Amino acid sequence: MGKMFFRNIKIAHIFTAAIMLAIMAGLTSCEKNDNVPVKPIKYNFEAISKGTLWKSIAASTLIAKGVFQVDTNKIKEIKESKNDYIEVKLIIDSVLKGDIPSKEITIRDYICSKDGEWPYCDETDLVQFNKKRTIILLGKHGITSQEIYIYSNPYYKIESIFLESEESKIKEEIAKQEMITKDVNLHSICSNDSVSSKVKNLIEDMLIKAKAEEAYAELEKMGFDAVPGMICQMDDRRDLALKGISLKNKNPEFWEANRHYGPKVIVDVLAAILNQITNECFNFIYNGGNEEERANEVRAWRTYLWHAVNDSLE
Repeated sequence: MGKMFFRNIKIAHIFTAAIMLAIMAGLTSCEKNDNVPVKPIKYNFEAISKGTLWKSIAASTLIAKGVFQVDTNKIKEIKESKNDYIEVKLIIDSVLKGDIPSKEITIRDYICSKDGEWPYCDETDLVQFNKKRTIILLGKHGITSQEIYIYSNPYYKIESIFLESEESKIKEEIAKQEMITKDVNLHSICSNDSVSSKVKNLIEDMLIKAKAEEAYAELEKMGFDAVPGMICQMDDRRDLALKGISLKNKNPEFWEANRHYGPKVIVDVLAAILNQITNECFNFIYNGGNEEERANEVRAWRTYLWHAVNDSLE
């Protein structure tokens, strides 16, 4: 019986040792998986789709379907006098993106006289879509009135006004952007590397008045290297220590050598610096904005970054 007792103990020890080895092997395996290097995310900003529909949708705070109403007599009056704004109406029956204050909204447009025409004030589209059921992509872009909008792409109106027949294409792009810009999907476009850490530190410096101006300048100096980190960390509403930034005008046609803005929170100033580096513009929040405009700005830039990752793979 004594021999049987010791033999059982020996078997128990062997069994225990086997279990411990299995556990240790499992732990070792986990450690190896944790140490596998993560494949770096590649950004190709030059490969971003040249199509403007996604940009117009990304910039939109409101996309609505309804009947477009234009005072064509007012257009003729402006054409015979001098450049001026015209206000057109949209009688809304459904909303594809955003919220509306009422079923009838006002859209501000700019019309040129015969002697003062330039590419951005063509009235052809207004006349073409008058009294037709249309889908219109709209933004606020610094307009303070709750019921006055401008086109999401005011410099190329044809990408902001569509016939009802284009609804499925527009809905598809809206749904796509809603999906790719969710917080849970950021890992697919955001790198966690030394450059991202540097951007994070510079953002923290924006909270210190003595360091803020240098932080702005350093981010601009980093150029496209800083763009992914800024976009991935721009959903930040903390107050800036220095609520002012000056950026040099790169276009020699501008009459001012520098642009001056008054951003209020971190997302505002990052949007201004991103515009300076990339020459892309979505919502104009460089002087501050409301929550709707800021949230849409974050989603727009995330969409831009998604294209920088995925368009380069096509």
